[in-house]
Amino acid sequence: MRLVKKLLVCCISLMSPIISYAQADIVSVSDVDFIHYHAELEPNFKQKSLAGTVKVNFIPRIKKLKNLTFSAKYKQIKSVHIDGKNAQYSLSDEQLIINFQKELHANRQYSLKIEYSATPKRGMKFYNDHIFTVYHTKNWLVSHSDISDKATFDLVLTHDLNMTSVGNGRLVSRKEITNNKVISHWQQNTPMPLYTFGFAIGKLETLKIKANSATIMVLYRDEPSSGLTPKLLKEAFSDVADILSFYEDKAGFSLNQNNYSYVVVDGYMAQEASGFSLVGEKFVHTVLDDKNENWFIAHELAHEWWGNSVTCANFSHFWLNEGLVQFLVAAYKQHLFGEQAYKNEINVAVTRIARAVKENRVAPVAFHNEIKEQEINRTMAYSKGALVFYMLREKLGDEQFWKALKQYSQTYKNKSVTTQNLKFIFEQVSDTDLTLFFDTWVYGQEIPNLNL
Repeated sequence: MRLVKKLLVCCISLMSPIISYAQADIVSVSDVDFIHYHAELEPNFKQKSLAGTVKVNFIPRIKKLKNLTFSAKYKQIKSVHIDGKNAQYSLSDEQLIINFQKELHANRQYSLKIEYSATPKRGMKFYNDHIFTVYHTKNWLVSHSDISDKATFDLVLTHDLNMTSVGNGRLVSRKEITNNKVISHWQQNTPMPLYTFGFAIGKLETLKIKANSATIMVLYRDEPSSGLTPKLLKEAFSDVADILSFYEDKAGFSLNQNNYSYVVVDGYMAQEASGFSLVGEKFVHTVLDDKNENWFIAHELAHEWWGNSVTCANFSHFWLNEGLVQFLVAAYKQHLFGEQAYKNEINVAVTRIARAVKENRVAPVAFHNEIKEQEINRTMAYSKGALVFYMLREKLGDEQFWKALKQYSQTYKNKSVTTQNLKFIFEQVSDTDLTLFFDTWVYGQEIPNLNL
């Protein structure tokens, strides 16, 4: 979004007397706090489109806010209202620019209502019998793009009566209307980052798996379409209750709600959302052939804690979402299969990093300054990020490492974080100065030489 931003210096580690000077992480703060979204949408399978309205509640952080800008890519804007009155807007370079006739006041809540349609070539996948959103929320929903600004979400979907919908949070109601249609209302009351907003609709069967603290649901296409049966799915997802318990123990808190869904879709897919994830049928068949390939089940569920609840403040700290989760998948495999499985998973990261070095694709894992999403070096964020946590565990020992991770997770539950926040917690818990460690392996480009 084209908003003037203020800079926030994140360096709380300077508060600790045991820690030497560390450079600050810089995080820009938007002039607007987005509070809540209420979307009423109807997808069209044949036209590969959707249409409807979205209401956006927001609070300006500055005095005299003059305009807001959203992505208009793939969208046709029909009308814009602010607090029930027509708002002036223009479209330029795939941007929706909303100009306010009267400057908005700070610390007061306002409501935008935007009527639109969209034909997203990215951000949604359309098949004959199911559709689903994928990551880039701004491509199908008029929405902000600051990943650290969390909001609540109501989603009202109109779809065919013979189809099932999955959305964020809980299903509040399902009401039949005319023309063999149904309206499904999903509600997410815990603020979540915008990239976790999403839904799936399709001709889906449901399998329930009981866990100690939640109900896990697996939604899937019937056997002729997917090659999957309830028996096969129970086998593929047989460890999911144990995975849930493992993560709850490491984080120190349960899921935000008492249910979670895996939506099994066509092809290869592994994408988290809030309260559910999308996993590909081909991955499910892979784990049926080799139980060690259960990484996608563990990885996407882990994001409920690290990514969705504890969220990186910007893309400079993306490794706190992905590197940590990749490490935790390895740690879970150690728990389930033993030490060699742990080392095997870490060796996968080592191999990927070696390939990146050979191809001259080396970068820091994290940055003090802000970077854009397209500037992320994913091998460093995912694979070297996982190695950093592996090395941190080796350095501190299991007791201190897991204690620090739990403290970090509980301290920043439903908040946004930078690398310095993580460093501060681990230093405090372990009574260890980690400045050199982070400067070398996280902010630096050194590549570790591990002998596993």
